[in-house]
Amino acid sequence: MLVDDRPDAGATRPPTSQTTPPARRSPATRVGSALGGLLAMVPTWLLVVVLFLVPIVFLAVASLATFNWDTGKLDWVLTFENYTELFRSSTFVAFKNSIFLSVVATIACVLIGYPIAYAISLTSGRAQKLLLLAVITPFWTAFVVRVYAWLTLLGPGDLVPWMLSLTGLTSSDLDLTYTNTAVLIGIVYCYLPLSILPVYSVLEQIDRNLVLAAYDLGYSPAKAWFKVTLPLSLPGVAVSALLVGIPCLGEYTIPAVLGGGKTLMIGNLVTNAFTGTGNYAAGAAIAMLLLAVILVANWGPRGIAALVRLATRVLTRSAA
Repeated sequence: MLVDDRPDAGATRPPTSQTTPPARRSPATRVGSALGGLLAMVPTWLLVVVLFLVPIVFLAVASLATFNWDTGKLDWVLTFENYTELFRSSTFVAFKNSIFLSVVATIACVLIGYPIAYAISLTSGRAQKLLLLAVITPFWTAFVVRVYAWLTLLGPGDLVPWMLSLTGLTSSDLDLTYTNTAVLIGIVYCYLPLSILPVYSVLEQIDRNLVLAAYDLGYSPAKAWFKVTLPLSLPGVAVSALLVGIPCLGEYTIPAVLGGGKTLMIGNLVTNAFTGTGNYAAGAAIAMLLLAVILVANWGPRGIAALVRLATRVLTRSAA
């Protein structure tokens, strides 16, 4: 009787797996898949073109037209007169006010909103939910109603002048209605929740073990915040600044109500051009210039630097 004396004679060999190579798709199949993907994108592109590109192109063309004061219509003779007029009219005052109030309001919202967001991120459970509810509660009230409510707080003897009089620097008879200060207070109040929520979202995602590791390395709580928490939360600060700064540039309701027509901003000029004088060409030129400012600001640090240079030129020309 023959015995197999190989070492692996009694071992069970694993079954050999045979992998079938994937079938190669034909060129027609690949083309069909590509066309299917393109067709799926058609509705999205149609919405972008119809709701975004077409209005922008129309504004750009209308800004180059000439407004006929006799007929009240546009003469489609392309000219840059509407843009050159912007540098000779009160538009500079509106741009100066818009840029100044937007920058100050953005800084104020970030400085006020960051500590609030940080405090909310340190809480948990029901307390955190109640704090978040307090932040979003103003959105349940109409925007115009919230703005008009401030008129009852800014007059002589009202709450805000009375609180300021406690510092001893002003009297309770101070009237803040229809001033730049009233507009600034209204902007900060209305846009503060938009500043808190992005920062809170980023702070909530920071790994607390990183802060504990900083403590183990001998960092004080203040140094750990500067070295760990603050750098990791800067993306939320950037989003917060964009959500506040960009809408502020075109704000219309707050300066119209709290400014009483005395605080001129870009949104007021555009509205007056379209609904007041009917000079659509001038309104389109102002809107395109505002769009250019917003695009420059969205380019990041370089865009902000360019925006600062533009603001400097605006202030210099208006002062001259």
